[in-house]
Amino acid sequence: MTGGSPAPERVRVIRLLRVRAGMEADFVKSYKDVLAGVARSPGHLGEQLCRSLDDPSQWLLTSEWDSLEAIQRWRTGPEHTTLVEPMNACLHDDRWTALFQVKETVAG
Repeated sequence: MTGGSPAPERVRVIRLLRVRAGMEADFVKSYKDVLAGVARSPGHLGEQLCRSLDDPSQWLLTSEWDSLEAIQRWRTGPEHTTLVEPMNACLHDDRWTALFQVKETVAG
């Protein structure tokens, strides 16, 4: 964080993915392998995997973390590269960003 801002309490990572045609099953299987590894990572709070209704090659992967440092430890750890390599081999494109929550609105 810059400008002396306090570190956010929770951080959400968003990956916008384009999966290669015919590799959807491989992608989902390799995602499950990654999920098993990341679930053991300190600071990991949860995940969602979504697929576009309009474009079946477009997927959205989000994960929630208790801190930016926890994400950085996962992404630079030795297990990360080994686990994500098969999943990434299924992709045409991958855009990644980390965001922190400013406000939460709950329907009710």
